[in-house]
Amino acid sequence: MAVEKKVALEKKKRFRWRWKWKRLITLFALAYLGFWSIQSGLHIWVLSHDEASLTHNIQVVQSQDTRLNQDIRELRNPAMVKKMITGQIPVPNANVP
Repeated sequence: MAVEKKVALEKKKRFRWRWKWKRLITLFALAYLGFWSIQSGLHIWVLSHDEASLTHNIQVVQSQDTRLNQDIRELRNPAMVKKMITGQIPVPNANVP
């Protein structure tokens, strides 16, 4: 009888020990996946912010390019150059903001 109780107690201890390891492994796996999920989310947020910034910079450069092309067309037209010399229209600004 005492031997059977001892064996039964050992089985319970083993079961608890295995259960703790399973729980530990599960918690470790969840923590690992949670960490990398948060890390990925942060990287996606940074990339979207950088993309928005670059899109804005592209729009600014495109507007400057449009103005410069317009000024070049005006300078290639002899009638426009004559009007600039006589002061009828302003001379294009070389310093594009």
